[in-house]
Amino acid sequence: MIRHFIDYLRIPERRATGLMFFALSLSIGAWVTRLPEIKANLGLSKSELGLALLFIPLGSAVLLPFYGAIIRKLGEKNATLMGIISFLLAIILPVIVPSLYTFMAALFLVGLCIGVTDVAMNAVAAEVEKQYDCQIMSASHGFFSLGGMVGAATTGFFINQGFSPFEHLLAWSVFLLILIIPSGRYLTNAKKRSAPGKSFQLPPKAMLVLALISFCIMMCEGGITDWSTIYIKEDLMASAQMAGLGFAGFSALMALGRFAGDGLINKVGSKKLLIYGLLLACMGLAISILGSFVAAIIGFSLAGIGYAAVFPILFGAAARVKGVAAEVGIASIASSGYIGILLGPAAIGFIADQTSLAGGFIFLLFLTLVGWLLSFKIS
Repeated sequence: MIRHFIDYLRIPERRATGLMFFALSLSIGAWVTRLPEIKANLGLSKSELGLALLFIPLGSAVLLPFYGAIIRKLGEKNATLMGIISFLLAIILPVIVPSLYTFMAALFLVGLCIGVTDVAMNAVAAEVEKQYDCQIMSASHGFFSLGGMVGAATTGFFINQGFSPFEHLLAWSVFLLILIIPSGRYLTNAKKRSAPGKSFQLPPKAMLVLALISFCIMMCEGGITDWSTIYIKEDLMASAQMAGLGFAGFSALMALGRFAGDGLINKVGSKKLLIYGLLLACMGLAISILGSFVAAIIGFSLAGIGYAAVFPILFGAAARVKGVAAEVGIASIASSGYIGILLGPAAIGFIADQTSLAGGFIFLLFLTLVGWLLSFKIS
């Protein structure tokens, strides 16, 4: 794993790709760990916060019919740069708005930027694999998880130093922009551009099971991302400095699993890795609801390593489906995932208001079990 990590960083085209994944997730990790303060500042209930969080995936999904066309027009490189720079500016807005409705509007804009960046940078990773005859999709998603871990784990430092959420996110945005802009020249474009056609299509039958797994697991990843910090702080009574450790552990072990993922896919195969990983994620979610701070951190961490290989496998498979352009295949799988993340965090918010946040995580356990059963259907 360490050797693969070093090899990844040695090549400028790979390094630039990993940086895009890392930067996007770092800012998301920093933002979600300030959600308890944002919720308190705006006076939101759990169901109101859940409703507001709908607007991130809604913004991501609104351009889904056009992602393929956007990438063909701009190229993978420019689409990724446009998306990530816009995101780093937009992520500051939700922490400075004064009301629920302006919060929703800001989150919609953030989601719009995330959607473009997500599809474009995965298309870049797919092109690197194709042009350099290598497997980097899992490691690229490993950098995404590593970014989330760094963003969440450093929040305690910013809080202790008296940084407001605005100052915290602004500092990261400026730092990341300084790194990203010069690295962008190494991003890879497709050598052969696919012929114009449908910019978006429903997942072909060959990808239907993959799309259903994407739907279930994206609901779970989104739910843990948006609610784990609030669950640990409000339900388990941890301090603000410690509350982000659940998401940090989730991201850290997911990063570990993803950096090892390319090698494991070659050794055991995609299907077995999905089956074992989702079973481990089920165990992690079961542990997270035992009612203690330590159990929650351990449980979310295990869920992170369990989910680690899922999306690298799905995106990689979508990019290789015969007769479907890589960017269109990735956008099609992403669409089912965005629908999942659209429903998941909001559903948890409403379940939490009726029962508890632990009840919301039981719902995620059920979805993971569905994904695990579906993984047996993959050929």
